[in-house]
Amino acid sequence: MQLKKITDKGKTGNFYVGKSEILTISWNNGANPEFFAFGESRVLRKVDKEYFAIETVGKNYRLIEEQLPSSIVSYQTTKDEKGNRYFCFYQEGIIHGFDSKAKRILEWGADEVGQGHPIYDIDYQFPDFLWLAFPTGQTVTQVSISERKEIYKIGEYTWEDKYDPLSYPESLFVKGQFVYIPNMGNNKLFRLDNDTKELELIETFEEKLWQYEETDLGTFIITDTGIYEIENKKASR
Repeated sequence: MQLKKITDKGKTGNFYVGKSEILTISWNNGANPEFFAFGESRVLRKVDKEYFAIETVGKNYRLIEEQLPSSIVSYQTTKDEKGNRYFCFYQEGIIHGFDSKAKRILEWGADEVGQGHPIYDIDYQFPDFLWLAFPTGQTVTQVSISERKEIYKIGEYTWEDKYDPLSYPESLFVKGQFVYIPNMGNNKLFRLDNDTKELELIETFEEKLWQYEETDLGTFIITDTGIYEIENKKASR
């Protein structure tokens, strides 16, 4: 894969897919986070928290934030086809859900899923599923929203540092029947076919792999040194 570096902002963290741009946060040890965005030009620009929140959550983000224990920019989020939005923050271990009018519809604790491991990432899969990343448990898990139960998982929620095939899966990306699983511990990108349950190794990178996502703007990853675009790979959604 040919990689083109976009920025070193957001390294060892996450980027977020907004309505028209890719956004990221430089946490600066949590004291004074800075927000950045780039679009078609790939030119990075600084934005404020409000712009970041509107792009990633929507104009009603304040109504949702009032019901969350932490700042809304601390959360990973995903949305279903009905406009319901789900959130997780690794320091809480709770899945929060809100409808399109910011009414709470879900509050699901890690004591019910994940065997106490924190949830680092969340992504929706049609028609009723969430995929959750538990890097400290070397596991990714599919759960049913309506039934509030585990459906399928790769891994055993182990506390061991070394595990195979997954090793600290910090995030995940769902596209149709496929679930892409980047691994920080072994630099590997896997793709799960949720229909056949076949797990395929797509690529092994030279650096730790924190995130992979295909967007309308292109396909991007995060490593230890920044955000990179995978060139010559067309967006597929």
